[in-house]
Amino acid sequence: MQEIIKKQSKMGKISFYTLVTRFSEYTEMVESAKSIGFQTCNFFYFDNKKSNDFDGFSGLNYALKHCTSDYMIFCHQDIIFNFDTKNILIDKINELEQLDPNWAIIGNAGVTEKGEVILKITDPHGPNQTKGPFPSQVMSVDENFMVINTKHNLSCSTQMKGFHLYGLDLCQNAANLGLKSYVVDFHLTHKSKGNIDHSFFTARDNYIKIQEERKRIQFFFTTCTKFLVSNTKLFNVLLNNKVALKLLSILLKFKR
Repeated sequence: MQEIIKKQSKMGKISFYTLVTRFSEYTEMVESAKSIGFQTCNFFYFDNKKSNDFDGFSGLNYALKHCTSDYMIFCHQDIIFNFDTKNILIDKINELEQLDPNWAIIGNAGVTEKGEVILKITDPHGPNQTKGPFPSQVMSVDENFMVINTKHNLSCSTQMKGFHLYGLDLCQNAANLGLKSYVVDFHLTHKSKGNIDHSFFTARDNYIKIQEERKRIQFFFTTCTKFLVSNTKLFNVLLNNKVALKLLSILLKFKR
């Protein structure tokens, strides 16, 4: 297993983590970040040049476990900080702190629960793409650039593997904890337009399976109550009355 090259101690307010296969691109990214104000930040990378010892999920979980900075930037190697500065990002973070202290993840692109795309980015699809309003709460962020509020002790699902959908997974895990994700007005360049290949559809199928398992009908018991949760609101209302719960409890005991 490849190790992150720098010793992780006495970190500053922001630390960067990146999965790296092309060190020329990674060096370009780091130099551009330092040129706009990130020169005092920590930069760590996962060396995937010879083999993918870390994927998006395992790499992100490793970084989240070891990062001691206030904020962690998990980003692609092929982004360039050639528009907005570090101070602008700090302003956006401070603005969000005032608006919603329960924010967990910030991105520069994402999609709302209504399917609306929110983004501020330059990439092969076009320059200075801007779709607000900002900040907007989203259910997923694009993985090219994520700012994570480390105080919340987040993690990705350990059942997932690969290099797709870890942004969605992390945002949804945060939502399950009552936390929120946002897209803010922070402009940078992403040199890739994205890659939807066979591995993407494999990841999507795996994620669907996980969600199906999480949303199965299930009893919850405590010392003072019992209730049932399904993925249907109507069932939740109908089945959580005294008569229905008693019958279901009898059936559950009979099944055992």
